[in-house]
Amino acid sequence: MTSGQFHSRPKNKIRIGNISFDIILTVLLLLFVVIILYPFLHVIAVSLSSSRMITRNAVGLIPQELNVKGYEIVFSKPAIYTSYLWTLWYSLLFTVLNVSMTACMGYALSVPEFKLKGFVSAVMLITMFFSGGTIPSYLNIRNLGLMNTTWALVLPGCVSAWNVFMYRSFFKGISHEIREAALIDGAGELRILISIVLPLSKALIASFSLFAIVGMWNSYFSALLYIKDATRHPIQMILRSIVFTANSMGSTFGGDANIMLTNGTVNPLNVQYACLVATIAPLLLIYPFIQKYFEQGMQVGAVKG
Repeated sequence: MTSGQFHSRPKNKIRIGNISFDIILTVLLLLFVVIILYPFLHVIAVSLSSSRMITRNAVGLIPQELNVKGYEIVFSKPAIYTSYLWTLWYSLLFTVLNVSMTACMGYALSVPEFKLKGFVSAVMLITMFFSGGTIPSYLNIRNLGLMNTTWALVLPGCVSAWNVFMYRSFFKGISHEIREAALIDGAGELRILISIVLPLSKALIASFSLFAIVGMWNSYFSALLYIKDATRHPIQMILRSIVFTANSMGSTFGGDANIMLTNGTVNPLNVQYACLVATIAPLLLIYPFIQKYFEQGMQVGAVKG
């Protein structure tokens, strides 16, 4: 038996094993996709179905007897447009502050010459395991005079220890020779961060910007605690009020909506699910534009810290 024949069997076994693993992984991923997509498609189908089909529980993944009255009721409420604008403002401001402040801290901790990086890292690590809780946070916001202001929603979560450590790990992966060359040319640390480090970190910035936008867009508890003025409520507070007032939804919207809900033309689920779709639609429109950066940014955790 030649050496080539001797080694052919193990290679074939490895190849068959890889194919089997790929098949199993593909099946599991397809199953995961179905689990994720089914409730989402069901919500869309119910929001576009007739009240009669919803009552009969006959709606699956495809709308039955097309009905857009739920969306008409949702968008007939003027507060929905105001809440959209406030949510957009909260999300954009939070994202800008979150990315800029986290990038500055992550860069400082990645600089070898920074003497206090060990102490700062230890202090930030403690915050990952212990927090003050809801009551101390509320008292802090109230004593600072931030109640019913944008800063009550934006400032508390601007810096996350976990995000800082991820930024630090990514920045450490950038060649230090680039920074040293910039220092020799007379550039300061801020100039290096803005002109060199951040342009090389587009995947990181895009990924964590998406996390920040989604986190703020889906947040309602902070607004429930700190924003007493209903005209400044984010979209999630509108959704919460609609879901919690299912039995009195007619009085909530008034007018023609009250008539349609009373006579059965529109099912309360039409309105609730239509509001759900309207709430998540902007995020679904944003994601395709930053998908390629998000996929690259998923490898951030693999960078040596």
